Amino acid sequence: MGATISLRAVVIHNRPHRDQDAIVTMLSHKHGLLKVMVPGAKKHSSRLAPLATPPLLGDFVLSESKGFYYLKEGDAVESFKGLYSSFEALTAASHILEVVQDTVVDTESAQVIYPLLLYVLYDLSTHAEKYRQIVAAFEWRLMDALGFGFDLHDCDCGKPNEMPTYAFSFTKCRLFCSNVACVAKAQDYRFVSSGCVEALRYIRDAKLERLSAFHAADYVLDDLSAVTHRYLCERLEKNYDKMSIIDSLPPV
Repeated sequence: MGATISLRAVVIHNRPHRDQDAIVTMLSHKHGLLKVMVPGAKKHSSRLAPLATPPLLGDFVLSESKGFYYLKEGDAVESFKGLYSSFEALTAASHILEVVQDTVVDTESAQVIYPLLLYVLYDLSTHAEKYRQIVAAFEWRLMDALGFGFDLHDCDCGKPNEMPTYAFSFTKCRLFCSNVACVAKAQDYRFVSSGCVEALRYIRDAKLERLSAFHAADYVLDDLSAVTHRYLCERLEKNYDKMSIIDSLPPV
């Protein structure tokens, strides 16, 4: 074995390796994404097994050999137990972890996404009932952080908006008012409420610890979830469909 490194990281993915081991993906603020072998992860008696289940924030000691990392020891800092009391929150967390795994491409992106991920996992764990707005806030803030910013200024036509709605243009990445001539310019768009626009503006500017601290009616959340999710899928060129599992459930 080569040198060892100590780091705090979030376990975001786990896949089996051979009969008893696992390879986990960790995200750290300094090192970005790391693939780490966890020996004996599938053995109930293994002291390392509890450290291989995502999502988990921990302090880890890794050893390096031939360009690959092995978990030597570690301590759980936060296991986000609150997620397991809510199917919706657990599904939302799974969606968020998948997106993070796809979007951290270097240490620079890791330094932006790591604190965002920690916040939304803590928030989901403690406020599971807010899973829709937490996911929407994560998706919108992530897009902004990755350089897929959207112009949230009012329509530049200079005319008063005739209705309390806006055309959210996926083509132009900006808002248009609901006047007929302006809507025609929007091309591929969805009408959204003014409440949705205010929520998008809030998410863009809020401090991380206040990211989902807004109140929204159900129809506003419907608009918000629809536009943030579609915007994310189109920009990342991937159909993230985990949240559709929740939508397919019968009403309680």
